[in-house]
Amino acid sequence: MKKETLKKILKVFLTLQWAKELPRQGFIALGFKRNEADSVAAHSWTTAILVYLLASEMKTNGEKIDVDKAVKMALFHDMAETIVGDVGTFVKGMAKGAFAPIEEEGLKWLVADLPTRKEMISLVEEYMQRKTLEARLCKVADNLDALAQAKGVPAAMSALKYFKEVYHITKIDWHKTAVEMILKDEVEPERSWQKK
Repeated sequence: MKKETLKKILKVFLTLQWAKELPRQGFIALGFKRNEADSVAAHSWTTAILVYLLASEMKTNGEKIDVDKAVKMALFHDMAETIVGDVGTFVKGMAKGAFAPIEEEGLKWLVADLPTRKEMISLVEEYMQRKTLEARLCKVADNLDALAQAKGVPAAMSALKYFKEVYHITKIDWHKTAVEMILKDEVEPERSWQKK
């Protein structure tokens, strides 16, 4: 690898470190304490892991889904927030799309010098349009990750209804089932290793 290319990659990598300390503002607006709201980086990581697990199972079941593309999309979907900050879902709704161009511009600035910039920008644009199965699956995982974070926090109880309102966006039949399973405590974190 050329030193100049490595330098460009490391520049973005070091900038992304800020996302580790950037709390997700929608949770703060709901009244979460700082230690109850996850960071943009933590959210992106768990969303990407969930996308991988779900997309792999969908592919095993015969659905035509590009697992690698879906995972990349999940990793990149909130990268721009490192530069432009995180704006909560409810505020974005009030702004009626005004933040989308700001996030798009932030992503372009962040990845401008990377060899893979076109792919990264294209995947985030695809995610925002929600037309492909990969984009819709990424939104499911984004939604489920936020739900899992909000579930046990008293300040979020009034907002839990939002998680039931995004099915029309994803058009994935088991999305509603997953939300209901989490809300009704039908599934819990793996703890069997603690009993041994």
